[in-house]
Amino acid sequence: MIRRIPGVRGAQAYLHQCREGLAVIDPGYTGSFRAVLRFIEAQSLGRIDWVILTHHHIDHAGTALALCQATGARLAVHAADAAYLQPRRPKERMTLWGLADRLPPGLARFVVTCAGRAARLLEDGETIAGLTVVHGPGHTPGSIGLHSESESALFLGDILNNERGIRTPPWNVNHSHRLALQAPKRLEALSYERAYFGHGPAIMTGADQCVRAFLTRRTTAPALTG
Repeated sequence: MIRRIPGVRGAQAYLHQCREGLAVIDPGYTGSFRAVLRFIEAQSLGRIDWVILTHHHIDHAGTALALCQATGARLAVHAADAAYLQPRRPKERMTLWGLADRLPPGLARFVVTCAGRAARLLEDGETIAGLTVVHGPGHTPGSIGLHSESESALFLGDILNNERGIRTPPWNVNHSHRLALQAPKRLEALSYERAYFGHGPAIMTGADQCVRAFLTRRTTAPALTG
């Protein structure tokens, strides 16, 4: 079972439920844990087992700590992004080059993700809550997709967005724009009917074909124009 969680600010948040447990994927911006809790209670879905982050950016992960504290769920993030959840995180554009760590904690939580607890560190190819991790670094070092074979679905985080058609994130939000342009190639071998994006509407039929068509157009465009 997959459901989008309404009322979450920032990126789109999703529930994935299977025999291996109930997972919240990218619970959104700071304070959005309340919307997640309301939805789960209204749907009588029971206990959250995992909060899984596709990457550390605050619009996806800002409320992760609060949601884990409120529910007892465990946090999971790719190993390459784990350092960005802690104080004295690596300095880069999206962490304000270290300025955030000099702000009062109450203010800092609105600027950067502050998970502040031990997390399960994910690696490419492993499975968590019925989801297979697909590491696609670039947007962040630990940016991942999550593939659900049982649901024929792929959660793309920000490897790709679908706000104005399928595309990669703009250069100014990427840790490495060069790698971010290459990351979608990790999706080519996967089979999935539905694609769920952090930004933009889901594709509910033939999603893998749509993504492959995007990759083909991007590859052949220079030849056609040059």
